[in-house]
Amino acid sequence: MIKTIAIIGFVQSLFGFVIFITKRPRHFSFTFLTIWLAVITVFLGSGLLPFEVVDYFKPGIMPVLFLFGPLLYLYVSSLSIENFSLKKSQLLHLAPMIAVAVHRSTIDVVPINSSWNLAENPSYIYNRIYFALLVVSLFVYWIFSLKLILKHRKTIPFQFSNYTTKNSLSWLIFVLSLFLVLFVSDFVFTFLIRTFELKVVKFSFLSLNLTLFTFIMIFFGINQSSIYKTRKIEDGINEIQDIPENNESKPTRAVLSDKQIEELTNTILQYLKSKKPYLNPEYSLQMMADDLNISRHKLSETINSGQKKNFYKLINEFRVMEVKEMLLNPVFSHYSVLGVGLECGFNSKSSFNRIFKEETGYTPSEFKRTV
Repeated sequence: MIKTIAIIGFVQSLFGFVIFITKRPRHFSFTFLTIWLAVITVFLGSGLLPFEVVDYFKPGIMPVLFLFGPLLYLYVSSLSIENFSLKKSQLLHLAPMIAVAVHRSTIDVVPINSSWNLAENPSYIYNRIYFALLVVSLFVYWIFSLKLILKHRKTIPFQFSNYTTKNSLSWLIFVLSLFLVLFVSDFVFTFLIRTFELKVVKFSFLSLNLTLFTFIMIFFGINQSSIYKTRKIEDGINEIQDIPENNESKPTRAVLSDKQIEELTNTILQYLKSKKPYLNPEYSLQMMADDLNISRHKLSETINSGQKKNFYKLINEFRVMEVKEMLLNPVFSHYSVLGVGLECGFNSKSSFNRIFKEETGYTPSEFKRTV
């Protein structure tokens, strides 16, 4: 049974590796997923070999387990941090793996699945230490990854006009929770039974967890595109200063006079009224910046200061006004209420109803009945 699951997981991770290594256009997130799936392929494949890896390669397969946490964190970083790039300091994430590999090269190593009875196999004490450190590593990286996503979600109203599964990374929160439950609980359980020599059925869920986790990451990961479009730095005074270096929930104030803010506000409002770009459910602040050829940071400041609201609220106010016009127009009487909302740029029934009621005090259906 265990071997069958390992074979399924091995084939699945190898298939995923091929998918992501050939997927175009390339993005950092695909790179980390490719490496992650390669690590899982190597780990599961090693368990199918007719010999122990440590017999031919002393560090064995244990060190690669310490890549799971860093790869999770870097994958989340590549999606949630705008203009993400690898820095030399991030090589420190490899330190635990290298340390374990070096240490195992200097001691009398035993395979991961060897007897955990220290009386029979005293060298297994080191494996216990590795497992304990691995649990700590996974838990720490899980916390860091979750914090990154929550920080990113605070920026959404300032940059996007709709919350979606892709830009909010809600699926990744689910995966992170599953990651914690499946892997940490399994490692803790394994650590406890092997440390205290508990009499339980000898069955490792690691292969099953990796197989399930691989399937979920391939399914969701292949549909997750880049959230942030690479920004252009326009020519002009203070343009470089206008670009924040990190993801803050609210941009810092740029050097814009009240007159400049008023002029930009009029430009933005006229643009929204004439072009109606908000009808696009995926409309973003970057798209507005590209259309108006104005730095995104100046646009954000203008909206926040001139309109006293964020981008999300501004765009959805225009969508609500468009919905009201369509509901009052007999030309669109054959549209359902939800159909009108979708035509006006809302991307779901729940957000449409919620935002419309916040703006008007009525649900869309109630408003239609009153007119």
